Amino acid sequence: MNWPAALAALLVPLASSTVSAMSDLPEALKLDVRKTGDAIEVQLIGDSPRAQQVSYVLEVTGQSTSRHRGKTTLAANARTVLSTVRANAGERWCVRLLAEEEGRDPYEIIEGDCPAGD
Repeated sequence: MNWPAALAALLVPLASSTVSAMSDLPEALKLDVRKTGDAIEVQLIGDSPRAQQVSYVLEVTGQSTSRHRGKTTLAANARTVLSTVRANAGERWCVRLLAEEEGRDPYEIIEGDCPAGD
């Protein structure tokens, strides 16, 4: 998958003047990845100190591949599970999150055995 193109198609560009002001805040989206035996469970967590809109593409690859795209508004200081994905991990598994928040550059979080450059 071409991640920059997928992200660009999903997310709305933000004004660069707001990026520097908001980039000091912690990232609002996080992953909680748990591996038990041959299974993985991935929770996408939203937790922001301010109310804001976020967009994301979550891809979980194990014995099969699952993609979840979403856009939502997070309430301030309200930890929320936005998505839970369970999969058979197999020998190699990969979790990738591409995220965009109001006022910051898009970012990526990677867990597992992910090929470089995808």
